[in-house]
Amino acid sequence: MNSLAASQFDDFLNFSNLFMLQISLQGNLKNILPRSGKMWGWSFENRLLFNLAEHFLRPNHMTLDIFLKFLEDKEYAVEHFSWKSPSGQVSPPLLAFFKIDEFDKSGREILIFAKNQDSYTNNHISLEGKKYTFQAMQIPGFIHNLNGPLSSILGRIELLKMKHPHIKEFDEVVEVGYRLQSVMDNLSFKIQNESDSKNIKVNLNRLLREELNFLDCDLFFKHQVRKVKNFSKNIPEFNMKYFSISGVFSELYRFIRQFADEKKEYTFALKSYAREAQIGFAFEFSGDFKNPGDNGTLLPYSLKGDAAEIMRATTSGLDNNLLAECMNQNDAALHLKCENKSIKCKFEFPLPDEIEVTQN
Repeated sequence: MNSLAASQFDDFLNFSNLFMLQISLQGNLKNILPRSGKMWGWSFENRLLFNLAEHFLRPNHMTLDIFLKFLEDKEYAVEHFSWKSPSGQVSPPLLAFFKIDEFDKSGREILIFAKNQDSYTNNHISLEGKKYTFQAMQIPGFIHNLNGPLSSILGRIELLKMKHPHIKEFDEVVEVGYRLQSVMDNLSFKIQNESDSKNIKVNLNRLLREELNFLDCDLFFKHQVRKVKNFSKNIPEFNMKYFSISGVFSELYRFIRQFADEKKEYTFALKSYAREAQIGFAFEFSGDFKNPGDNGTLLPYSLKGDAAEIMRATTSGLDNNLLAECMNQNDAALHLKCENKSIKCKFEFPLPDEIEVTQN
């Protein structure tokens, strides 16, 4: 390819938000275009650091033989796979075009066209979504502005209680005030932890309790659903992105909600567990379901696998992309089994190596 043709091809790739990668069967990244950009941290300048096994095969739990078998007897394949950056960060499963080709006398090579990661994060937010994003950005400030005056009011009422112990109505006002403060603390806790883009110390039982409390904002869940909690006492704290767990919990609830009849009553049984090197939560949502659900999902339905397998599934009413991105951050596995009167889910992931679980 001469310099003019290469320049035009770079312009085309930039316009299409694509990268082209040439990888030898020995695992070397021979070329990456356009040379002006980076694909999940990889560029023409640092391409020699790329190792096919370390930065592509292992994040997708494959060997080279399995990957080549995937491409065997195919003219091309379009699939979602993850990539590890030079700094060690693993991407969510990204869509790419794969083809075995023969560029020159050096033999066969893997030709890949991959979507620019920026196109996933910047170009797919609707006008309606932007509106809600702008509104949500102000919620922490709203909570802060509300919490200050409420604390002052509660303090004054407590003083009045001490001066006038015979006025029993003060007790009810204080109880309602603390209940309101608890609701705001729950919302503040969720927003503060989910907005942190770095790993933080996570207490799984606390996370699940707060998520259950937050679901009471859905009046159906608050009044029509009986909650049963069974949390293990031997779960250690660990470092992880909060939303990589809470996002899965919220999305799964949004999915099962489509089957609920708001006039009927249900049971939501939630438990946490830790065994050996695995930790996770499981729930069962049971009752008399609608079939199909509001999004057209038919029961029975089953979904099982890691992030790559979840990404490849097409589930009406479920954001598989979101689930896969969250799961990819903690190397998790998901098992969702939906029947006519029971929806069961298990979500688990490995603990960091340095943390040990004490068996009950």
